[in-house]
Amino acid sequence: MAEETGKFNQETTENDPTKSEIAEGSDPLTQRLNSNDDAGVSSEVLEDPSTLKIWDASSIPFEFTGKAKEFFGIWLSNLLLSILTLGIYSAWAKVRRRRFFLGHTLIGGHRFDYHADPKVILKGRAVVVSVLVVLSLVSKLSPVLSGTSLVLLMLALPWLANRSLRFNARMTSFRNIRFDFIGAYGKSLLAFVLLPLLGLLSFGLLQPFATRYSGRYLAANYSYGEAKLESDPQLERLYKGFFQAFSIISLPVVVLLGIMAQHDWELERLILIPDDGATGWFIDFSPFALIITFYLAFFHYRAVVRNSILGSLSISSIHQLKSEISGFRLAWIVLSNTFLTLISLGLLQPWGAVRRWRYETESLQLIPGGSLDEFIGKIQPAEGVIGSEYTDLQDIDVSV
Repeated sequence: MAEETGKFNQETTENDPTKSEIAEGSDPLTQRLNSNDDAGVSSEVLEDPSTLKIWDASSIPFEFTGKAKEFFGIWLSNLLLSILTLGIYSAWAKVRRRRFFLGHTLIGGHRFDYHADPKVILKGRAVVVSVLVVLSLVSKLSPVLSGTSLVLLMLALPWLANRSLRFNARMTSFRNIRFDFIGAYGKSLLAFVLLPLLGLLSFGLLQPFATRYSGRYLAANYSYGEAKLESDPQLERLYKGFFQAFSIISLPVVVLLGIMAQHDWELERLILIPDDGATGWFIDFSPFALIITFYLAFFHYRAVVRNSILGSLSISSIHQLKSEISGFRLAWIVLSNTFLTLISLGLLQPWGAVRRWRYETESLQLIPGGSLDEFIGKIQPAEGVIGSEYTDLQDIDVSV
């Protein structure tokens, strides 16, 4: 298995020079991190011997070593080549981007890798674009056909999500051991369509149930080599986060209702309030206050979901993950990234992407319950590319 894996990685590097970008300039450390590595699993090395750390056996933090300056060159060349080739190079751009971020993500000195073939991705995108064009033309013929096309896309979403998750999992490896994802259509329909719709119809009250089911479904269908993953987020914790988010949104609403009550609920009296007073200032600012609180509430609940699902994630019931991300800090990072990207006319977008990835990555820790070398990697065929490209084109995020 090690010989096949080494041959696969060598052939991939020769066929695609972008794969060697991360490895260039590295100074390998010849000593293995663990002296009891199995002969069947090749041990990776740290980029610089000076970075060798003695981790606390109780936890191993995730690290990100990527630099914004390095990613800026990748981002700029990806953008220019994608424009010059009318989008054809975007498949290669996707692979280069993923290899940069995953290749600079380390656990205990070992990095992740991404093995996708851009030509396969390009073929998948061509098929997806063709199908979308046909559906668009058909939907213009009559309202009935338009509604039918929408229903068909909704029914196809679970299949597309499963194929997307499977492809990207099988193209990702850690220490030459491939990830995998195997999902069922019925459970995917519940996780990605029916339960989120039910949560929406219940004004969010059932959203924690939908979130918990989706998290359990995703984790239960992932595997790392032969090791199964599982997660059982606490429903109580999700509801606590949901009501905290609701409280954040309710704060300006309660204040505004209190002001209206003082003025006998008459809109004309509210309009006549002087702008120089605190009450008048709050009324003028209330639309922005609602937007800000919705924004903060969204990221707070997102952080609670991430910490709950990843914090209860176990690998083969031995190794455990721990997530400590802050919703308010994440909201600040996203907001400031957006602002700086706008005022820089997009030039600071790579810096913002690296900044956010670093924070989300370094908020994770691995709590090992044994040697990671016990896992046996399985090289999987490249399946599910069409579903992956549909979710990319439509900006559908099915990850935690």
